[in-house]
Amino acid sequence: MLELNEQEKQLLSSIEPRHSSMVETTRRLADINSGSFNPAGINAVNQEFVSIFSPLSDTHKTLTLETIPLVQEDGQVKNFETSQMQLFSARPEAPLQILCTGHSDTVFPIDSEFQKTWIEGNHLRGPGVADMKGGLVILSEALRAIHHSPFKDQVGFTVAISPDEEIGSPSSAAELTKLAKKADYGLVYEPALSDGTLAGARKGSGNFTVVCHGKSVHAGRDFFSGRNALTAIARLAIMLEELSDEAQGISVNIGKFSGGGAVNVVPDLGICRFNVRVQDPQQQTYVEEKIHAYIEQVEQKSGCKFKLHGNFNRPPKPVNERQQSMFDLLKMCGQQLDIDIAFKATGGCCEGNNLAAAGLVNIDTLGVRGGAIHSEDEFACLDSFVERAQLSALLIAKLCSKQA
Repeated sequence: MLELNEQEKQLLSSIEPRHSSMVETTRRLADINSGSFNPAGINAVNQEFVSIFSPLSDTHKTLTLETIPLVQEDGQVKNFETSQMQLFSARPEAPLQILCTGHSDTVFPIDSEFQKTWIEGNHLRGPGVADMKGGLVILSEALRAIHHSPFKDQVGFTVAISPDEEIGSPSSAAELTKLAKKADYGLVYEPALSDGTLAGARKGSGNFTVVCHGKSVHAGRDFFSGRNALTAIARLAIMLEELSDEAQGISVNIGKFSGGGAVNVVPDLGICRFNVRVQDPQQQTYVEEKIHAYIEQVEQKSGCKFKLHGNFNRPPKPVNERQQSMFDLLKMCGQQLDIDIAFKATGGCCEGNNLAAAGLVNIDTLGVRGGAIHSEDEFACLDSFVERAQLSALLIAKLCSKQA
């Protein structure tokens, strides 16, 4: 097994005493609600990140993002103004440039009952402790170790913290693409599984909303002159759901219906919200074509009018030769730290999909070991904070050597 050199040993030893600080900082961040549609909470968390990352950075700036069009329950579109994206940068002249990404938002709304953190055995529990406030704390500690090491001048970084990742990065995706084209490698701080397994290939994902307008009439007096928007949207939903193919890795999840009212009135509004997952760009094109074809078919048969909103916001992330090379480098780092590193393909998506689509090789589950994310059972493994910060610091050191 390849031994650590003295510089690497010193780098890693500087992280060991930081465990309590990492846990305390994660708790402070997670005790602030920052649901994707809570701009005030996201702004409060962002101020915490300013205090965390600014001492390690040469510059800090904020980006005002495009508003997000949201289809309301009445079928109208309302633009939502999200919080700003945070960018922290250092040493743009260094030979190695890494893009580190994370998000300040969580899936838990401001009225969620899951609001505070607590410790239970080896688990830190609470909203966003794993996904991904703990991950960003790990990143800060890895960068802090590099900042105080001989590796400092060899590597520059940009830390991009987006406010809309949990809703698919509808506004930050374009900025991530721009940043990805300026970097050599990407590091993303989504959580690993509780056993340490990281994400390998990722499926692509798209979120869609279809609004259907029919014709409302009295269900008794004039039923047959009406156009039932709910039955039309239901017919479309069944056709879309039947695109799901387990063997091919295609899934269409019908997530929510809206519309209708009194049962003696033919409903003139139906709304269907759904998510699609695909394994490769060819499947993405196929599903997109089918969505449009099915809408046209149901329109013709029902006499209703349809409007499609949404798109594939996360392209598929395959494992190519360059990606595998980075995986292999992380495995070597794990061997030196006596950590078993394994990768597993997943249907989940993250900013790593966007970076890969922009041509940036990246590892996207460098955060804490944890589990039960997006639920009130979410946890981060306490014994993973030092371990994963050391893993990231050593990976950055190895990338410096590789770039030299």
